[in-house]
Amino acid sequence: MTFPKHIINGTLCYILHDERVLLLRRHFKPYIGLWTAPGGKTEHGESPQETVHREIYEETGLTIKNPVLRALQTSVDIHYPVHWMLYIFVATDFSGQLMTTTEGILQWHALQDVPQLKRPYPDTLHWEGIINEKQGLWQGKFVYDTPEKLLEETIY
Repeated sequence: MTFPKHIINGTLCYILHDERVLLLRRHFKPYIGLWTAPGGKTEHGESPQETVHREIYEETGLTIKNPVLRALQTSVDIHYPVHWMLYIFVATDFSGQLMTTTEGILQWHALQDVPQLKRPYPDTLHWEGIINEKQGLWQGKFVYDTPEKLLEETIY
């Protein structure tokens, strides 16, 4: 297997409030039409903490406070080729007004409804670690030959 030479760092952030979570139904690849946490790519010179603050503000209009790292996810697609290193956070303290975004549709969902939503496969696996802070840091690696053809999966 030949892996991509360039690694893209990025962040996602699950914003939790009143037994609900803010999710984004994506308009763009990968995962068009699926619900996931908002987030995006790290810019040069940024830390994951800086990225999550900036990306959440840019995509939602919300200013998060004290995001907590809950998961690390490596996603590699040898077809495209792309290699993502995702730092996945949870935030429960925020301010601001939710805005619209070109990235997709933002919507609050009841926590108990999330398992029934159409989401990327890795999101279904790290979800328990997102809502259960006692579980510790969730870590996983996924290797694809397209976003739909999973070749390898490792949960640490």
